[in-house]
Amino acid sequence: MSKTSALDLASGLGGKIRKEQVKSAVDQYENYHEIYGGEVESRTSNYADLANKYYDLVTSFYEYGWGESFHFGSRWQGETLRESLKRHEHFLALQLGLKKGMKVLDVGCGIGGPLREIARFSSASVTGLNNNAYQISRGKELNFSVGLSETCNFVKVVSVKDLAENSPLPWYLPLDSSQFSLNGFRLTRVGRFITHILVKTLECLHVAPQGSLRVSNFLETAADGLVKGAKEGIFTPIFFVLARKPLDKQPEI
Repeated sequence: MSKTSALDLASGLGGKIRKEQVKSAVDQYENYHEIYGGEVESRTSNYADLANKYYDLVTSFYEYGWGESFHFGSRWQGETLRESLKRHEHFLALQLGLKKGMKVLDVGCGIGGPLREIARFSSASVTGLNNNAYQISRGKELNFSVGLSETCNFVKVVSVKDLAENSPLPWYLPLDSSQFSLNGFRLTRVGRFITHILVKTLECLHVAPQGSLRVSNFLETAADGLVKGAKEGIFTPIFFVLARKPLDKQPEI
């Protein structure tokens, strides 16, 4: 059962943090942020501690106010929040074609509300991946309470690695107009200027449609923003998805 009473909220507040240390943990968490004098460097170098303190402190509130599933879903008229979340979880299971014997990984699983619902609905086995020890322990409690310890389990993330950090050349280098490269000349500051003049000329001659120069301008603005964000370390450069064609040929309709 999910924690629904104020007493449950109070007993779970702080997660793995000892009760007498909760106030200190709140102070430490707040001090990471700029409004309390925190620095970007401190948040970056201590990101794991920042994230774990946050989830230790707020998970009981999440569960108290939101239930076991920490996500959103489309909602119909007359449908409760809980019903909309369950429907979305069933939708995911159906879209994936899950059935008994299959194994599924839920990355960033919280306390496992969705993975339990999907396991019940599809009879598949679901493993949750999480980096917060309290959420994992709470998820295991809930698995046991509903008899799903055999089909639902959790794995704790020990470490993560951003492959872009150790790249010999920055991934954003081709878009950095402050750099010069003959191979990527069109993307250098000089190359962009030439492109600007070329597009403007073609637009004036009605070879390129009206508005072409404006498109070129906002693409340059976007590129500059991308490079600036990359240098600050706030962009994930590559989102990788591995897909596979169906093993059986689908009948033509």
